[in-house]
Amino acid sequence: MSETSGSAATFSAFLTGDFPYSAELQCFWMAFQGSMAVRNGKNRDCKMHWFHALLSSTLAGYAGATFTAMWIGRPTSMLSNDLNIAFSIIAFTVVNYLPFDIGYKLGNTFPIVLITTVFAQLFRAFGLIKFSQIAHEAFRATPSPYYPTPVFGPILLPTLLGNFGGFFSKGFDGHLKNGMPWAFQNGLFCSSFYHFYIHDEEGVIGATLRRLIGGLPDALGFDERTFAVLCVSVFMQVFPILQLKYFFGSSFSPFNAIHVACKMVGSKVTGGGNTTAARAIKRRKTKAKKT
Repeated sequence: MSETSGSAATFSAFLTGDFPYSAELQCFWMAFQGSMAVRNGKNRDCKMHWFHALLSSTLAGYAGATFTAMWIGRPTSMLSNDLNIAFSIIAFTVVNYLPFDIGYKLGNTFPIVLITTVFAQLFRAFGLIKFSQIAHEAFRATPSPYYPTPVFGPILLPTLLGNFGGFFSKGFDGHLKNGMPWAFQNGLFCSSFYHFYIHDEEGVIGATLRRLIGGLPDALGFDERTFAVLCVSVFMQVFPILQLKYFFGSSFSPFNAIHVACKMVGSKVTGGGNTTAARAIKRRKTKAKKT
């Protein structure tokens, strides 16, 4: 095996979670990210009670794992998987109680932030894929009369998985007040791609998507499912890394150009905001000033 093909095989094995202690590493770094988020945020001054801080850290890392499965009547993995709770306790201890605060200090260095992001995103990618599959299996027997494959359930359930943390920590309005959060953008895009490419065997959307991709999976030496997992995993690695403060920052999104284009089109269609509603608001303000 050549050095290039060996590196590619190692890279694809990592992105598909096919390496020793994959689940353990993902769970630890996901919990570590949650503990660091709380320590860098509402517990920056270390005045929170330890139990409050522990549960806040656990939910910062595992809110999706805690709540999402309940939506379709399945047990939460926080109860069925001992790794999540165990690593939440370990990560919380590392971040908050090591001598000289060394865990927290190292957790804010670039190499550890990068490692944390990589493994936490791997955890999120496999969670998104898993919940898309769960929803498809739950709803596949009862699609709507208008399309042969369930459309929204297998897309929205994994999207919610990545947003429960924001809803829990910021509240509904707080999470959404500045527009569509990245967790929604990422969830809708990746779960839509995976669901239609893998599950939509009879519908026109899946057929079109597979036709567009063509023989690329075979050319790369992957079956369709492995190729889809790789695509989701790569996407969910690259852009969160670019969103780190060392690069483009949290406001960066590959979909920003689409947002700007829609705003420009909308502005031209409405005459720069000169809609009936806008004119009515302007009249009310003018009337209020006069009175």
